[in-house]
Amino acid sequence: MSPTDAKVLANIEEYGWTVTKVAPGVGDEGDSFVYSTGLYFTFRNPEIVMFGLSLDKMHRIINLAGNQMKRGVNFLPDRDYSDLIEGYPCQFKIVDQSQYKAHLGFSIWFYEGYRFPALQCFSPDRNGFFPWQPECSPGIRQLQPLLYLKHDLGDRI
Repeated sequence: MSPTDAKVLANIEEYGWTVTKVAPGVGDEGDSFVYSTGLYFTFRNPEIVMFGLSLDKMHRIINLAGNQMKRGVNFLPDRDYSDLIEGYPCQFKIVDQSQYKAHLGFSIWFYEGYRFPALQCFSPDRNGFFPWQPECSPGIRQLQPLLYLKHDLGDRI
Protein backbone atom coordinates (compact mmCIF):
# COMPACT_ATOMS: atom_id res chain seq x y z
CA MET A 1 0.00 0.00 0.00
CA SER A 2 1.34 3.42 -0.87
CA PRO A 3 1.82 6.09 1.81
CA THR A 4 -0.99 8.12 0.22
CA ASP A 5 -3.40 5.17 0.35
CA ALA A 6 -2.45 4.52 3.98
CA LYS A 7 -3.11 8.19 4.86
CA VAL A 8 -6.55 8.05 3.22
CA LEU A 9 -7.46 4.99 5.29
CA ALA A 10 -6.03 6.51 8.49
CA ASN A 11 -8.03 9.73 8.00
CA ILE A 12 -11.25 7.79 7.41
CA GLU A 13 -10.62 5.71 10.52
CA GLU A 14 -9.83 8.77 12.67
CA TYR A 15 -12.30 11.36 11.33
CA GLY A 16 -14.87 9.37 9.34
CA TRP A 17 -13.79 10.79 5.97
CA THR A 18 -10.89 12.33 4.11
CA VAL A 19 -10.73 15.16 1.59
CA THR A 20 -8.66 14.95 -1.59
CA LYS A 21 -7.50 18.14 -3.31
CA VAL A 22 -6.91 17.92 -7.06
CA ALA A 23 -5.07 20.64 -8.97
CA PRO A 24 -3.80 20.37 -12.53
CA GLY A 25 -0.04 20.32 -12.90
CA VAL A 26 1.87 23.11 -14.59
CA GLY A 27 0.91 23.16 -18.26
CA ASP A 28 -1.96 20.71 -17.73
CA GLU A 29 -5.52 21.66 -18.48
CA GLY A 30 -8.35 20.97 -16.09
CA ASP A 31 -10.11 22.27 -13.05
CA SER A 32 -9.03 22.36 -9.43
CA PHE A 33 -11.50 20.54 -7.19
CA VAL A 34 -11.88 18.66 -3.93
CA TYR A 35 -13.86 15.58 -2.98
CA SER A 36 -14.57 13.42 0.02
CA THR A 37 -14.06 9.74 0.61
CA GLY A 38 -15.67 7.98 3.57
CA LEU A 39 -18.87 9.97 4.15
CA TYR A 40 -20.96 7.17 2.67
CA PHE A 41 -19.02 4.49 4.58
CA THR A 42 -19.28 6.33 7.91
CA PHE A 43 -22.62 8.17 7.74
CA ARG A 44 -24.46 6.59 4.77
CA ASN A 45 -24.47 10.06 3.20
CA PRO A 46 -23.21 10.75 -0.31
CA GLU A 47 -19.62 11.72 -0.99
CA ILE A 48 -19.19 15.38 -1.95
CA VAL A 49 -17.24 16.94 -4.82
CA MET A 50 -16.80 20.69 -5.29
CA PHE A 51 -15.28 23.12 -7.81
CA GLY A 52 -15.01 26.88 -8.21
CA LEU A 53 -13.46 28.18 -4.98
CA SER A 54 -9.94 27.95 -3.55
CA LEU A 55 -8.83 24.43 -2.67
CA ASP A 56 -8.53 25.31 1.02
CA LYS A 57 -11.99 26.92 1.15
CA MET A 58 -13.59 23.91 -0.57
CA HIS A 59 -11.74 21.59 1.83
CA ARG A 60 -13.22 23.51 4.79
CA ILE A 61 -16.72 23.37 3.25
CA ILE A 62 -16.56 19.58 2.88
CA ASN A 63 -15.31 19.29 6.46
CA LEU A 64 -18.20 21.49 7.65
CA ALA A 65 -20.62 19.23 5.76
CA GLY A 66 -18.99 16.12 7.26
CA ASN A 67 -19.28 17.55 10.77
CA GLN A 68 -22.94 18.29 10.16
CA MET A 69 -23.43 14.72 8.94
CA LYS A 70 -21.94 13.56 12.27
CA ARG A 71 -24.84 15.40 13.93
CA GLY A 72 -27.41 13.71 11.67
CA VAL A 73 -27.81 16.27 8.86
CA ASN A 74 -28.59 14.82 5.43
CA PHE A 75 -27.87 17.01 2.41
CA LEU A 76 -30.47 16.69 -0.33
CA PRO A 77 -30.33 17.82 -3.95
CA ASP A 78 -31.89 21.08 -5.14
CA ARG A 79 -32.25 22.71 -1.71
CA ASP A 80 -30.51 25.78 -0.36
CA TYR A 81 -28.06 25.32 2.51
CA SER A 82 -26.93 28.61 4.01
CA ASP A 83 -24.50 27.41 6.66
CA LEU A 84 -21.65 26.01 4.54
CA ILE A 85 -20.49 29.04 2.49
CA GLU A 86 -20.29 32.31 4.40
CA GLY A 87 -22.77 34.81 3.01
CA TYR A 88 -24.18 32.56 0.28
CA PRO A 89 -26.40 29.52 0.01
CA CYS A 90 -25.11 26.43 -1.73
CA GLN A 91 -26.98 23.63 -3.45
CA PHE A 92 -26.22 20.01 -4.20
CA LYS A 93 -26.94 17.89 -7.27
CA ILE A 94 -26.48 14.13 -7.73
CA VAL A 95 -23.29 13.29 -9.64
CA ASP A 96 -23.87 11.05 -12.63
CA GLN A 97 -21.78 7.86 -12.36
CA SER A 98 -20.27 8.55 -15.79
CA GLN A 99 -18.39 11.41 -14.05
CA TYR A 100 -16.96 9.32 -11.20
CA LYS A 101 -13.80 8.06 -12.93
CA ALA A 102 -12.58 11.57 -13.78
CA HIS A 103 -13.45 13.12 -10.41
CA LEU A 104 -13.66 10.56 -7.58
CA GLY A 105 -10.59 8.35 -7.93
CA PHE A 106 -9.84 7.61 -4.26
CA SER A 107 -13.54 7.02 -3.60
CA ILE A 108 -13.67 4.43 -6.40
CA TRP A 109 -10.55 2.79 -4.92
CA PHE A 110 -11.93 2.86 -1.37
CA TYR A 111 -15.36 1.44 -2.31
CA GLU A 112 -13.81 -0.97 -4.82
CA GLY A 113 -16.05 0.32 -7.56
CA TYR A 114 -18.87 2.71 -8.26
CA ARG A 115 -21.40 1.58 -5.64
CA PHE A 116 -21.63 4.80 -3.66
CA PRO A 117 -23.62 7.99 -4.13
CA ALA A 118 -22.03 11.40 -4.68
CA LEU A 119 -23.29 14.97 -4.62
CA GLN A 120 -21.72 18.00 -6.20
CA CYS A 121 -21.80 21.12 -4.04
CA PHE A 122 -22.39 24.31 -6.04
CA SER A 123 -21.74 27.89 -5.00
CA PRO A 124 -23.72 30.72 -6.64
CA ASP A 125 -22.45 33.87 -8.30
CA ARG A 126 -22.59 37.20 -6.41
CA ASN A 127 -26.23 37.60 -7.39
CA GLY A 128 -27.24 34.20 -6.05
CA PHE A 129 -27.55 32.38 -9.39
CA PHE A 130 -26.23 28.85 -9.85
CA PRO A 131 -24.35 27.58 -12.94
CA TRP A 132 -27.40 25.86 -14.48
CA GLN A 133 -29.42 29.10 -14.34
CA PRO A 134 -29.24 31.32 -17.45
CA GLU A 135 -28.69 34.43 -15.30
CA CYS A 136 -25.51 33.00 -13.74
CA SER A 137 -22.26 34.83 -14.37
CA PRO A 138 -20.33 33.13 -17.21
CA GLY A 139 -17.17 33.07 -15.06
CA ILE A 140 -18.88 31.12 -12.27
CA ARG A 141 -20.50 28.84 -14.82
CA GLN A 142 -17.09 28.08 -16.34
CA LEU A 143 -15.54 27.17 -12.96
CA GLN A 144 -18.16 24.58 -12.00
CA PRO A 145 -18.66 21.66 -14.41
CA LEU A 146 -22.11 20.10 -14.24
CA LEU A 147 -21.35 16.59 -13.06
CA TYR A 148 -25.05 15.72 -12.90
CA LEU A 149 -24.91 15.46 -16.70
CA LYS A 150 -23.76 12.26 -18.37
CA HIS A 151 -20.11 12.54 -19.39
CA ASP A 152 -20.84 11.71 -23.01
CA LEU A 153 -23.30 14.64 -23.21
CA GLY A 154 -20.72 17.13 -21.99
CA ASP A 155 -20.21 18.47 -18.52
CA ARG A 156 -20.48 22.23 -19.04
CA ILE A 157 -23.21 24.59 -20.09
